[in-house]
Amino acid sequence: MAKKSSSISLVYGLGMLLAAIGFCLPIFQFKFLGTHGYTGFDLVGDGDTAAKIFTLLVFVGAVCGVVAAFLPKVSILKPIALAVSIVSFVIVIIMMCNSDGASFLRSVNLGKKAAENVFKSLYVGAYMIFAGWIVACAGLFLKK
Repeated sequence: MAKKSSSISLVYGLGMLLAAIGFCLPIFQFKFLGTHGYTGFDLVGDGDTAAKIFTLLVFVGAVCGVVAAFLPKVSILKPIALAVSIVSFVIVIIMMCNSDGASFLRSVNLGKKAAENVFKSLYVGAYMIFAGWIVACAGLFLKK
C-alpha cells in the first residue's frame, strides 16, 4: 500500500515539475514585426508590481509543489501549491486581458491587440503548464 502512495506522489511531483519547466519555456508568442516569444520570467520583468508578483507565484507554486511531493510530512502543501499556481495564472491572464498590453509587453507595444490575442498566442510553455496541472490534479485525486 505504501508503494502506491509513493508512486501517486511522484505523479503529482512530475506534474508540478512540468508546470515549473513550462514557466521557463515560451508561454506566449506574438507575431508582430517578427516573432517574439515570452517566458514567464520575461513577463516578471515587465509590468506593474502586482503583475510581477502573480506571475512569479505561478513558478513558486509549481516549485513548492515539486518539493512537497517528496516531503511526506507536509502533504497539506500539495493542494495549496497547486491552487496558488493555478489561481495566479488565472489572475495574470485576467490582468493581461484588462490591460492595454503595454504594461506587460513593453518591448513590443501591441496595445489592445495583445488582450484580444492572449489565448490565440499561447505557446508550448503554456501547454506544458496546463498539462502539468492536469497530471498534478490526477496525482492529488488518485491518492484519495
